[in-house]
Amino acid sequence: MICIKKEGENPMRRLSAGLLWLCIALAGSAAAQSAADPEQQRRLAEQKLKLVEMLVNAPAAKAAAASKDGDSAALIERGRRLLVTARDALAAQHYPEAASALDEALRSVSKANSRNAGGLSDSVQKQRLQDMSEQVATYRGALVDMQKHPRTGGEATTALGRVDALAEEAKRLAAAGRLGDANKKMAESYKLAVEEISRLRAGEVVTMSLKFNSPAEEYAYEQKRFQSNEILVNMMIAEGRADGDKRRMVDGFVQDAGKLKADAISQAINNNHKEAVTAMEKAFTQLNRALQTMGVPAF
Repeated sequence: MICIKKEGENPMRRLSAGLLWLCIALAGSAAAQSAADPEQQRRLAEQKLKLVEMLVNAPAAKAAAASKDGDSAALIERGRRLLVTARDALAAQHYPEAASALDEALRSVSKANSRNAGGLSDSVQKQRLQDMSEQVATYRGALVDMQKHPRTGGEATTALGRVDALAEEAKRLAAAGRLGDANKKMAESYKLAVEEISRLRAGEVVTMSLKFNSPAEEYAYEQKRFQSNEILVNMMIAEGRADGDKRRMVDGFVQDAGKLKADAISQAINNNHKEAVTAMEKAFTQLNRALQTMGVPAF
C-alpha cells in the first residue's frame, strides 16, 4: 500500500491548479440542488452556465467535435443539447433542473476532452505534463528508497530505469512539440511507477512525506494528484480494462469522484480549504477504486 503523509508547514514544493480543470471538476456538483436558498441556487446555476458555455466553445471542445472519434463528437453534441435544456430550465426558474443538466453537460465535455487530448491547447498540454511530471517525481522517490533494501534493491533499480526512460522520452517528445504524445508517455511512466511500487512492497505500507505551508497549498496538490489518477483511469479504459460489467462499476466510481471534487471546489471558492482537502482525498479514493476494479494496484 502507498500512503501519502502530509504535514502543514515547510512545503517541499508549491503547486497550483489549472483553471480548465477547476471548471471541468464542477461536473456532478449537487450544491445547487441541495441549497435551501433559491437565490443561491440561481447564482450557482448561472455560474455553471457560464463555465459550460466557455468549455463548449473552447478550442478543445471544437477539436473534439470535429475529430474522427465519433464518441467524442457525440459527447460534445450532448453537452450542447444539455446546455440548451439548462438555459430553458433557468429561464423557467427551475434552478435544480438547470444545475443537473449543466452537471451532465460538464461531464460530457470533460469526457470528450479526455478522449481527444490532442485537441487541447498547448498551454493546457504543458500544464498537464508538468503536473504529471511532479507526480512521477514523487513516486520515483519511493523507488529510490527501495534501492537501498536488499530484498527489493535489484528490481527497484530495474523499475526505476524503466520509469526514467519513459519520463525522458516524454520530455523529448515535448521538446519536439509533440505534447499529446508526451503526456501519454509521462502517464505511462506514472502508471508503471505506481504498479511497481505496489508489486515490490506487496503487503507493506510505503509512506511518502509531503509538507505544505497552508491548506490552500495542500488543496492544490490534491487537485493535481486527482488529475493524475483521472488520466490513469482514462488510460485503463482505453486499454479495454473496463469492458462488460466492470464499466458500470468504473463509471460509478468516477461519477462519485466528480461529485466529491465539485464539493471540494465549492468549499475552496469559499476559502474552506481544510474541508476542500478532505473532499479531494475522498474523491481520490473513488478514483483508486475505479483503478482497482480494472486491476491496477492503486492505493
